[in-house]
Amino acid sequence: MNSAELMKLLRRHGCTFETHRGGSGHQTVRRGNRKTVIPVHGGSKELGKGLVNKILKDLGIK
Repeated sequence: MNSAELMKLLRRHGCTFETHRGGSGHQTVRRGNRKTVIPVHGGSKELGKGLVNKILKDLGIK
């Protein structure tokens, strides 16, 4: 799963996104009172399975 696919999935679960100043290549994702940071490094770069699972767990998504 790449970052664009993950962001699409998170939007369906009601998450909001905040960009960081300076174009750091990361975005803060919020869902209710939970938050996490996801990397945004281009469309074709795959995210690791463990990282995707951690992001979903941090946001309370199964």
